[in-house]
Amino acid sequence: MMNWMETRLVRKKAVEKTVCTNCGKIVNENSWFYREEGVGFHLHSLIARNYCEECYKKHGENVLIKTQQSF
Repeated sequence: MMNWMETRLVRKKAVEKTVCTNCGKIVNENSWFYREEGVGFHLHSLIARNYCEECYKKHGENVLIKTQQSF
């Protein structure tokens, strides 16, 4: 049985260049993006995925979260 990790997307301002996990677009410094945040898993920040605003607006949080792999 697969055990899914509970996650959500949190809007953040980039402090350095970040790459969107979904489309590969570069998110420049001081631009907004969405980072996956794990609930109850302290090492999640090492494997968290980032999404640009365009992917978030196009797909929504539920679609991006549902496409995650189990860890």
